Amino acid sequence: MTAPRSVRHVAVALPARDEEEELPACLAALDVAAGRYGGPVSIVVLANNCTDDTVALLERTRLRHARLMWRAVSLLPEARHAGWARRLAFDAATALLARPEDLLASTDADTAVAPDWIVRTVAHLDAGVEAVAGRALTRRVDRAQLGPSAARRLNLLGRYYTALDWLRADMAPAVADAWPRHYYEGGASIGLTLDLYRRIGGAPTPPVAEDRALFAAVRAAGGRVRHPLDVRVFTSSRLQGRAPGGMADAFARWIAQADDTPLHETYAVSVALDPARAGEGDRLSFGTLPAAIATAGAMIRARRSAAAPQVEPILLPPLRSDDFDRVAEQPGEFPDRRVAGLGIVGFPQPVDEHEVAARRHCPAQIVGHAGQVVAVPIVDDLGQQDQVERSGRCLGGQVAAFEHDLRQVGAAHGGGSERGLGNVDRQ
Repeated sequence: MTAPRSVRHVAVALPARDEEEELPACLAALDVAAGRYGGPVSIVVLANNCTDDTVALLERTRLRHARLMWRAVSLLPEARHAGWARRLAFDAATALLARPEDLLASTDADTAVAPDWIVRTVAHLDAGVEAVAGRALTRRVDRAQLGPSAARRLNLLGRYYTALDWLRADMAPAVADAWPRHYYEGGASIGLTLDLYRRIGGAPTPPVAEDRALFAAVRAAGGRVRHPLDVRVFTSSRLQGRAPGGMADAFARWIAQADDTPLHETYAVSVALDPARAGEGDRLSFGTLPAAIATAGAMIRARRSAAAPQVEPILLPPLRSDDFDRVAEQPGEFPDRRVAGLGIVGFPQPVDEHEVAARRHCPAQIVGHAGQVVAVPIVDDLGQQDQVERSGRCLGGQVAAFEHDLRQVGAAHGGGSERGLGNVDRQ
């Protein structure tokens, strides 16, 4: 008789900088995912260099299923970027895990994970991989706000990247990462075992593209990576981000550039399938992108008609993501009282740390204990606050409404479409 598999502990690393608007929906979605999973889940928020009410919001936030821990830090100028912010969040989260098979995950503060995000990530780890790169989808309401021209451009990119995904998978099928799959690797959805994180020596800290650097380190260490379509998150399409060179900058560039301006890291089909050969002259523009999509489509039809394809095309059913998006974007109901947050640049004691245990009922009070202090070379003038006892309004009401609306969505048979970078527009 096979012994039952032990439940993996989960710790989610969440860097946040000036995210008071998006963070309530992000935490609510993570809490729903923790409730769906049922095992121990901790969320560690690293509020770095915040000048808004992010810290005050964290002080008032109460979750129902996940344990919430947070720390506010002021990163030194040379380390004030996404690489170190995610690294410190990861390292703080690892302190809550003990077993090699435990799950260390990460997402972005402007992102709402799907309710089954943790469950499906763990399922892929249980199937034998060591890291999971989830799929980031844009939210319909955000796309609508960008206008029809911008939405058309994002749709063209999505169709092209999806065609390239099929061709890559058909030309070089991978047993451990078989079709259906995608090729996106971003900070919005990262999962890996604690053992693998230790093997790579911690997350790399480049100023930009720290997410891709992490997966490159995973592959260099021999880690087995899965890119499944069923691990989904819904991220914003904002044009003013927090990390220079991040997705917001890419959206802004795509929307504003002229039709004949070369696209960043988007190449003609012939070299896109072999990026090592790509040169500046191979870059596409929005003017040439429709023809490239037609070329990729013709290649797919030719490969499917000439011989049995290595992979089969799939039709993704509507995921009713529009209703999910509408729920995820509901603002949190928090008091208007403003609390001065530690961690703002220039404060003499910039580090404040708290732990809030998950609770099933509200209201309740918290007991805060810090855990480890972040590394001295990266953070200004560290300090640690003693245990405190505070009260605040519970986020449980928002999560309860969140879960109710999701149940309503699940009962419906209508739907929208899901679109994201690397995903074809399916109406």
